[in-house]
Amino acid sequence: MASGELTSTNGTVVWDGIGILRLRYDGTQAGLDALTSSLRTRLGERVLPVEALRAVEVSSTGLKLVLRDGADPLQSVTGGQVLMDPYDFPQVDPALAEQIARDIRSTLVRRDVPATPSARWLLAPPAAPDRLEGRDAILSVANGRLTFAYKRSAGRKKKSLGQQWSVPLGEIVDVEWTPNQGWLGARGFLRVATDSTPVERPKPKHDPAAMLIEGGADVDALFFAARLLTRIRP
Repeated sequence: MASGELTSTNGTVVWDGIGILRLRYDGTQAGLDALTSSLRTRLGERVLPVEALRAVEVSSTGLKLVLRDGADPLQSVTGGQVLMDPYDFPQVDPALAEQIARDIRSTLVRRDVPATPSARWLLAPPAAPDRLEGRDAILSVANGRLTFAYKRSAGRKKKSLGQQWSVPLGEIVDVEWTPNQGWLGARGFLRVATDSTPVERPKPKHDPAAMLIEGGADVDALFFAARLLTRIRP
């Protein structure tokens, strides 16, 4: 098997020729929006086993790694809302990209990796603390529960539940993250859902199971959400 290192404007892809990809990011490129730059800088390096891949695409614009659904908690929680796809590497050497892609595809076939969703996470979430402070609440994970401690700035519907509200991790079925959009009133949020969550949910500022994200803390909230997702699913 052939190993290789592919340099892109989004970072570097290192294929060991056996079954592991190392993705190294650099957020210093000029012209990036604040969220994309912060995300790339904070990601640093990710280790991706070939079993996490559904396909490898090479085009005139670069190389793209297509992950299996359910393989990466970070990708699962973003819902495609991050402007920079961390698995898209434009402006690469096309000959080297095709060589690496062929080798990865051969490995996928040899290991009989299915294109179906993964039954477990195959990438580790980025490191995140057990506590996250937002605009209207502080989230914390301890003793198998997620707790929302509401601030004085929280809306009346949240305060009506008391100073805090908590839910067992085992009852959480989904974690949603939306970044701040950059215009007045378009605040980012992190919220969870359980089996009893209604289909029609109130706005995040009124939803007891939601926390408004502080300005500039989108990546902190994203990493917290990705780690939380791995705690509710194996």
